Amino acid sequence: MTLGPGWIEVDLDAIAHNVEVVRKAIGSATPLCGVVKADAYGHGVDLVLPVLMNAGVTAIGVTSNEEASRARGLGFRGRIMRLRTALRDEIEDAVSAGVEEWAGGLAHAREIDAAARATGRRIPVHVSLNSTGLSRDGVELGGGRGRAELAGIGELAGLQPIGVCSHFPCEDEADVAAGAEVFRAQSAEAVGLLGGAPDLERHCATSYAALTVASSRFDLVRVGAALYGDTAAPVSGLRPALRLVSRIAAINTYPAGSTVGYDRTHRIADAARLAVVPLGYADGFHRVLGGRAHALVRGQRVPVVDRLAMNSLVLDVTAVPEARIADEVVLAGEQDGGAILARDLEEASGQIAADLYTAWGRLLPRRARAEREAT
Repeated sequence: MTLGPGWIEVDLDAIAHNVEVVRKAIGSATPLCGVVKADAYGHGVDLVLPVLMNAGVTAIGVTSNEEASRARGLGFRGRIMRLRTALRDEIEDAVSAGVEEWAGGLAHAREIDAAARATGRRIPVHVSLNSTGLSRDGVELGGGRGRAELAGIGELAGLQPIGVCSHFPCEDEADVAAGAEVFRAQSAEAVGLLGGAPDLERHCATSYAALTVASSRFDLVRVGAALYGDTAAPVSGLRPALRLVSRIAAINTYPAGSTVGYDRTHRIADAARLAVVPLGYADGFHRVLGGRAHALVRGQRVPVVDRLAMNSLVLDVTAVPEARIADEVVLAGEQDGGAILARDLEEASGQIAADLYTAWGRLLPRRARAEREAT
C-alpha cells in the first residue's frame, strides 16, 4: 500500500537527540514535562511518546482526552497534565486516566469540583495565574478579587491543588524575565491562599522561556516545540524532526508570457519547465504559501509559483533540468544537503510554523523515518 500523494516523515532519532539537548541546557535537576498536545505537534503521539518514555520523561502535557487515553494505551504510567481549561464532561471522562487538570479561575474550578463529585474522585489541579499578562485563563492577582478567588478554589473539596502555573505570551527575553519575576511573587502568595501546601509545584516555562531565561524554570519546565526542533531560543544542536514529502506527478514546458495557476498571479518571463505536485491547501499546505514558499527537488531549492489549488501546486523546476516525474519533493525538512526550515515557512506564511505542521499531522499519512534513510 502506497502512502498516497503526500506524507510526513518523523525522525525519531532527532526527537531523542533534542530531549538530550534540552536536558543539557536546563540542567538535570529541573524536571521536564514533554508536551505532546495537538497529537505531538502533528508528529504523532504514537511515534513520539515511546521515544520520551525511553528517555526517562515521566510527565507529559496534553490537551485532549484522546491524547491521554493513547498515552495510557502505550504504557505510559507517569503524570499527564492538561495544558488548557477543559469542559466538565471532558474532565469527568479524563478521571480514569489520572489527568491533572488546568484550573482557569474560580468559576472553572467549580466545574472541576462538580466533575469530582460526579465521579467520586478528588481531582488534582494546577491553578493558573495571570502573572505573565496572557489574560486567557489565569486568576488576576492585581486586585483583591483574585485573592478571594484563590481562597475559594482552596476551599473546594473536590480539588487537590498540586501546582500553580502560568504561560508566556511572547518569545522575548525581557518579557519572559519580567513575567517570571511577577510569577515568582504571585505564585508564592498563591500557595498560601490555596492552603499552604509546601510541595505545591510552580511552573510557567515553555521551550523558549526554559532555554532562554533560567529564572523562569522554577519546579518544572513544559517543553514542546524544542522537542521537535522548532524554537527561537538561542540554543544550538536541535534537529528538525519532520519532513513534508510528495513527488512530482507531471512536468511540462510552457512558453514565455504564460500565466500560471488561478487568477493568473504568476507570469513566466521566459520559457519554463513546471512541475505539478499533488498537494494543496486541502492537505494543509495553506494557500497563502502560493507564490511565496519553496521546495526541494534533487536537493535544489525551487519556487512554488502558482496560487495553489485545493489538491495541487506548481513548482518551477527550470533550474533543475534533471528533474523527472516521480522525483521526491520536500516542502519542509531536509533533502540532499538542502533544507526548508521552520523560519522559511514562517517567512512565507506570516504565521508560526506550527500553524502548518500541526495541520499536516491531522490530514496526511505519517511514518517514522529511520536514521539510515535520513543520511
